Amino acid sequence: MAPSSSSMLQPASLGGYGRQTGIYGGLQGVEFAARCPPDVQKNTRIVAVCGIPDFKAAPQEDGWFFSDFFLFYQMLGSRPELPNQLWLSSCSPSDLIRKHQRYLHGPANGIAGDRRVVMNETMLPKDEMKAGFRVFEPKDLLERFLGTLKSEIREAAQTKQPVLVLIFGHGEKETSGIFIGCNEGGSLKLNPARLASVLQKEVQTTMVLTSCYSGGWIMNPNLNEHFDVKPTFNHTFLTAAGSQSQSLSWSLSQTVGRQAGGSVFATCLLNSIITASDRTEGFYSRGKGYFEELDEKGQTTGDMKENLIKVREDDEGEDISLSMAALTQQIVYECEARYGSLWETHQFSFAAQDDLWAKAWSKRTGLPLLNYKDKWESLPEAPLMKNIYPPVGPLTGSNMSKSPEALYNIVQIKAARYMGSNPGLDNSGCNTDCHPGFHKLVEGTRLEFDELYCLNKILDYRQGQIGLAEIYCYALEIGVPEDRQVDPFDEMEWLGSQLIAKNGRSTERSKVAIDLLERFYTIRGWVINLCIFDSPLPRQGLDYSKPTAYLAARLAESPMPTQQIHKMLEDLLQYKLEEARRAARSPLGVAVLNQPEIKTMRGRLYKTVGKLKHRMRSLSPQKRSPRMEGRG
Repeated sequence: MAPSSSSMLQPASLGGYGRQTGIYGGLQGVEFAARCPPDVQKNTRIVAVCGIPDFKAAPQEDGWFFSDFFLFYQMLGSRPELPNQLWLSSCSPSDLIRKHQRYLHGPANGIAGDRRVVMNETMLPKDEMKAGFRVFEPKDLLERFLGTLKSEIREAAQTKQPVLVLIFGHGEKETSGIFIGCNEGGSLKLNPARLASVLQKEVQTTMVLTSCYSGGWIMNPNLNEHFDVKPTFNHTFLTAAGSQSQSLSWSLSQTVGRQAGGSVFATCLLNSIITASDRTEGFYSRGKGYFEELDEKGQTTGDMKENLIKVREDDEGEDISLSMAALTQQIVYECEARYGSLWETHQFSFAAQDDLWAKAWSKRTGLPLLNYKDKWESLPEAPLMKNIYPPVGPLTGSNMSKSPEALYNIVQIKAARYMGSNPGLDNSGCNTDCHPGFHKLVEGTRLEFDELYCLNKILDYRQGQIGLAEIYCYALEIGVPEDRQVDPFDEMEWLGSQLIAKNGRSTERSKVAIDLLERFYTIRGWVINLCIFDSPLPRQGLDYSKPTAYLAARLAESPMPTQQIHKMLEDLLQYKLEEARRAARSPLGVAVLNQPEIKTMRGRLYKTVGKLKHRMRSLSPQKRSPRMEGRG
């Protein structure tokens, strides 16, 4: 895809989603101006939160969220134009640096200046409180964030200021909720209803979300069969993924500590803002052939092609600004330049408050028109590295015989099998919390019992969902042929091959790929929305995308009509629910449901449902009447 020379753009083709009813939230086929007069925003109130707890904040694990957090702090902090900033987390920056020395941002591609230090000891503020950092216990972080945001929104309503909200954390597949902090029962989740309760329609608010499935915040509940409901939020959103897609971090570099470099989305957003803010030099468009090379599996090799080309900003030399629509185009092209056609699997998603796509980008986002380029280039450069760890390797060199403990041996075997089954990219948002631990196990690293126990629970959950995928294939009468086994299936390779065919020179192959991808995305959405696969319980990690992608790909490749597939998936869900009820009535099920901790959790659930005034069917065999027993 090349940048358009037209003065008009269609945001829907670039991940834009409108605030009305209809396909793409009413944006299908609607055009907006790409350029407009500049509008300098320099009084924005900023509230940022990173939901990653201390024990997951290492740069080689989920620390890439903190890399994003610190990147935006470096770009926006200590700006006299932005005096109202609050940066919330459950980790003190000084504590993080004492444990992990530094946080980096950018790809390890061997190009000078692309990867920089965004926090180290010399960059720590002398007074964290004065710098805007607020540190809370993980169990309190979500509520303190909501309370802080509510207060800032109230103040902004009085002073007529825009508000920029930056949220960094893992996302949930079924609800698009974002995990912020945790307690003894597991992660705490920010859902759309909680966020909506503290926002005000009259306050110009922009949300930047880097979580997996974050596009759901833009699309739901309009994303239904008839597109007849307006999206929940009428605010501006910049999100790192579609409603069904995972966000990606930059791959780990092969340095001591295996440093990740933040999210792909944050890099693309920053570079696009640098471009859009450069009013004297003009803005960049993608030069022909500029992209990060992909191998035959559609994965990046780290080799960059050509450079971006500067374009004068206006033939008459007048001041102009990119519109919100043009900024989204710039972000998409930036991702395409760095990640090739695979930007389509990432599916960045955008929304503009009141659908004002033709307004200046800085006005719509609340991001002030500042010199971000100088700020970025003032950060220390990280050592040049072009070596990154492969998506799931290395997998050789078993040390199983060296461990006498049975649990360690068992979990290590499970981890080796899992990592050898194409489980997805290490830098995929839902894998960064567990793949580093699995790599340690495969390499023979000794782990503490608690970490080993948690990794075992994650492995059991993920392998269980893979088993369900096979069962569902037989139930849906498509079977599991020898050349369509679950383990060899590689989600990114499958998507990458279809995208290469879609964008290739063969018109016939392109049409086939377009039709197949449309079926795949539709079916995958149904599988997610119908909850065909189980969500992870506390301590079972994050959602696992491979089973959903495998089932959707198999069904998309089948000759069945789409509507027949939908009906069969609905029938499959009913079958699953009946099996769950049958299990609950079995002697083992009764014993499990009568466990004290389970009864306590059930009591809390019924109490919550009672407050919401919803009726709920009991799973306890003793409490189910004959009439209830016969319902489907």
